[in-house]
Amino acid sequence: MTQDSLTLATLIGSRICHDIISPIGAISNGLELVALTGQADTPEMNLISQSVEGANARVRFYRVALGLASSEQRLGAPEIKNILAGFYADTRMSCDWAVPEDARRDEVQAVLLALLCLGSALASGGVFTVTKDNGVWEISGVGKPRAPEALWSTLKSVSIPDGLQPSEVQFAMLPRCTNALERVLTYTITDESVSIRF
Repeated sequence: MTQDSLTLATLIGSRICHDIISPIGAISNGLELVALTGQADTPEMNLISQSVEGANARVRFYRVALGLASSEQRLGAPEIKNILAGFYADTRMSCDWAVPEDARRDEVQAVLLALLCLGSALASGGVFTVTKDNGVWEISGVGKPRAPEALWSTLKSVSIPDGLQPSEVQFAMLPRCTNALERVLTYTITDESVSIRF
């Protein structure tokens, strides 16, 4: 994946997220109107409401992780924490965003891609922590990693391996994003944890 193909991929990601968020918003508005009638407190309506909230949270996360990002755009810590809380709600994973200051959107994009990589390694659940020290980001996860080396070696590769699955696209995108940031990408895997630094 060249930088040009990465740009194209993020443009596609942005377009998909942009087009999906509108109908999700419309459904959410419809649910609010139903709530005004007093008929929203049923198991069926609660299920629809929870599903809409989950879909909205995932689109917000993927819009940053897979969409077009600029170094001129910034995201505040409260907004990032809100995105993460929604994304990991009702899962066996959680994330502590321990970076108080605003961050460049292209750096946050790389962090979210790293979180997706960690999520693949800790599919049975885990606790993630994001820190930044002297300009270096560290994304770590505690849990029992399931980490096939062939997949993780993609983070050190300049080419996309054969057989890469859609659910693994973050492994191909992350090194291109950190390369654009002019950062060195490293990772560490132990029996109890996995971490990514750049």
